[in-house]
Formats: sequence, C-alpha cells, structure tokens
Amino acid sequence: MCAAISANPVAPSQKTSAYRYTPLFCEENIWHLAQALVAKGVNPETLQVIVISNPQRQVVLFNQRNGAELGHVVWDYHVILRRHDDETGDRIYDFDSRLPFPCNSRDYLTATFGLQGELDESLRACLRSIPAAKYLHRFYSDRSHMVGVVEKKAFPPWPAITPDHAKVITLAEYWDLQQPLHDGSRVLTVNEFLGTLSGAVSS
Repeated sequence: MCAAISANPVAPSQKTSAYRYTPLFCEENIWHLAQALVAKGVNPETLQVIVISNPQRQVVLFNQRNGAELGHVVWDYHVILRRHDDETGDRIYDFDSRLPFPCNSRDYLTATFGLQGELDESLRACLRSIPAAKYLHRFYSDRSHMVGVVEKKAFPPWPAITPDHAKVITLAEYWDLQQPLHDGSRVLTVNEFLGTLSGAVSS
C-alpha cells in the first residue's frame, strides 16, 4: 500500500493473500503482482500499472479498507493494476479496496472515485497509466519516501526493487504527474480513463 495522509494499515483479504503484500507499499505490491501474473502466462501487453495522485498530492478514494469508518480516505498517491483481455474482461486489482479482487474496471472506477465534479478540484484524481512491461523493467524503489514515516520493521521483507541498468524511473518521477516520461505512459482524468474501457489497453 502507499503512504497515506491519514490512515491506519488494514490487513489484506484472504483472497489476496497468495500475493506479496506489505501495507503502505502499494507501488511494490503492484510490481510483484504484475510480475506474478506474467510468470503465470498473462500477456504483459494486457496489463497496465495505474499511479493515482494529483498536483496537490491528496486524492479522495472511496471504498478503501482504511477509510471504512469515514467512507473515504485521502491518499497522497495510490497504485493499482488493470488487466484487459478476452479471458478476464476488463479488471482492476487493488489490494487495499473493499471491492472484489479483481473488480470490473468500470464498477471499480465508479465506486472508488465517485462523482469527481462534486469534489473540490484539489482532491480530484489523475491517473498515470503505464504499460506493465515498462514498469517491471524500469521501476526503481529505494523506499526513501517512507524513511521516518514508518518503523524499519514495517518495510517489506523482500529486497527493494533496484534494476541494474541506467534507465530506471523512481516513484517520485511516476508520482509527479506533470512530468512527461518516455515509457509509453500517459496521464488521464478519471473520466478520460473511463473512456478507454471499451477499447484495447493502450501501450
């Protein structure tokens, strides 16, 4: 899961327990999920990693387990996975959602983001859509954003994701939605992303 402005970690559901998961490290959880699906034979071209944030780094998400009491949570960022193929249809994987895992993409977006026009502009979400193959190859996680935020024992038990080549992209770069990246990713509003659901996954 990701670093939150205000949230207490909640354990994942039994359905997600087959995958690597550490609260507050959603960017690594999703990297490992994408890797696991590809290892099982899923075509990486059917997968997209979605980084959710905005220029203010505060987005409202509904139906998150950590926001159960209020009905919503405010994240600085969050990371999910989209899969779109003939076998499964169009699905979203979100370890931290109260919705099914995976969930129909349109149902997920509607239930998670609500009516964006009714939110203050500073709380509306933008989504960076990244081809999963690029994310698997280039994502670099040194976990520096969590140093001093949580205790060291709360860090993932597995090694940090540190590719051994120069063309890495850090979490901070993915997180900065105003920064163009040369990885095939694009930044969309929620409504723009909804408009992609009837077509093929962009790569």
